[in-house]
Amino acid sequence: MSSFYSDIKKGKVGEDIFRQDFLDFLNIKYKDVTGNQQFQVIDTDFLTSIGLYEIKTNYKDNDILYFEEYTNVNERYGNITLGWTYKTKADLIVFISKKTRTMVFLPFNDKFKIHYSYIRDNTEMKRNSISRKGNQKWQSAFRPVPFDLLEGYISIYKKEI
Repeated sequence: MSSFYSDIKKGKVGEDIFRQDFLDFLNIKYKDVTGNQQFQVIDTDFLTSIGLYEIKTNYKDNDILYFEEYTNVNERYGNITLGWTYKTKADLIVFISKKTRTMVFLPFNDKFKIHYSYIRDNTEMKRNSISRKGNQKWQSAFRPVPFDLLEGYISIYKKEI
């Protein structure tokens, strides 16, 4: 079983990497909106003059990205709720490796959203273990998507030291 608070802590690491290695390094002015409920609802972490960014700290340097289909897929724990893949209003999703600080950029535009229906039809949805926050429980579900299904939609960034 995973903990809500440990998941938040893991996500914060990715946000810090993105801030340091991308936004600060390139001197991009931004507003960190991770604690703002208005932006949490639309699954967005950073606001810049050129758009909204959502950070996902789940890239494992293995040429696979993970797309959350459901925040809760198990009726036993409450209402079925769609995941960030359907809720985010971010213009750019950034998948980050904690190990290598590699960032995979995915413009989350209409062209990609149409392509995602093809991905959904050609990949298996998997369930995560049950998560807990206090007495609340839920079970999310995701699709592991290999880079070959994302060709032409992603770019990779890594700050050279």
